[in-house]
Amino acid sequence: MKFLSLIITMVFLILNVSLTSAEETVKVAAIFSKTGKAALGNVPSLNGIRFAVKELNQQGGLLGKQVKLLEFDNKSSALGSKLAAEKAIQANVVITFGALWSSHSFAMAQVFQAAKIPMITPASTNPQVTLVGDFIFRACFIDSFQGKVLAKFVVQDLKMKTAGVLINANSKYSEGLAKSFIEYFKGHNGQILFEENYLEQTVDFSSLIAKIKTFQPEILFLPAHDKDAGYIIKQTRDSKILTPFIGGDAWSNDLYNIAGNKIEGNFFSHHWHQKSSENKSRKFVTKYKKHFQNLDDRDALSYDTVFLFADAVHRAASLAPAKIRDALAVTKNFKGVTGNISFDKNGDPIKSAVILKFDKGTSVYVKTVAP
Repeated sequence: MKFLSLIITMVFLILNVSLTSAEETVKVAAIFSKTGKAALGNVPSLNGIRFAVKELNQQGGLLGKQVKLLEFDNKSSALGSKLAAEKAIQANVVITFGALWSSHSFAMAQVFQAAKIPMITPASTNPQVTLVGDFIFRACFIDSFQGKVLAKFVVQDLKMKTAGVLINANSKYSEGLAKSFIEYFKGHNGQILFEENYLEQTVDFSSLIAKIKTFQPEILFLPAHDKDAGYIIKQTRDSKILTPFIGGDAWSNDLYNIAGNKIEGNFFSHHWHQKSSENKSRKFVTKYKKHFQNLDDRDALSYDTVFLFADAVHRAASLAPAKIRDALAVTKNFKGVTGNISFDKNGDPIKSAVILKFDKGTSVYVKTVAP
């Protein structure tokens, strides 16, 4: 009997130590594509999250506890994102960072909203993502603002009046950005000569190119991710068509790996540029480049995402998900690397955008557009 009592006591002590150890950390989740077609483009986001969490822990963590980052692979699909969200909830995280693609974030958002656990996506710009509910936030501007910025730039700065629009029919991001661009462009005396859909797995864009040759728009709006944009631009230039393209924030310098210098001269919108003169931005670039050679807005937005959460925890003085959500909702003038952020009623940030251009092997700053 004494032996049995000793065993019970030892088991109790082990469990108690285990529970105490678990309580000494704050578990947070990062859900991004680590495998599949979106994996390469998701690397900067994961790097930014990891870097920020490490820095946060070096600063003492949150409310006296270290932050434990749990990473989940959404396998580059909406279904994978939903399953990853369910795993994160089972792991008892207090918040989730991710995803990158809007279709992935939309699938996750429904799961986290139902579980009443806050989620912040660093770069999903489709307006529908945060409309899922009041526990869903983002660090980036939304497509309705981005589309307007791009159309306004075409009309006012490039002085162009006709456009063709190429849309990925499998992408909420592509469809949403196209819609906002078209609305603004038409509303300011612009003419959309054609809207052409294509499927995500397409690699031969000859039918789109034939349409471009037929209608000859002054500019082509291409709200696509790097892979599609690279193939389309390359094949268009190979067909001796020099019509300029303009795209959204899913474009990056990775396009050079797909289409080489054929992407040069084309414009796109982004959330931030490392040449920003803001003091916080310059400090971030200096310390980040000691660890990572490449750097773009995905890194910076993800970094801001973690510290938006940390700022909310400090103001709430609580690690309860509901309290964190309440503090996030009233965020005003948070000074991030990508600019000052205030959340509106939908959890969308009010912030500026930048226009960039591919030139001489990289993307260069053109101008900043205020909200």
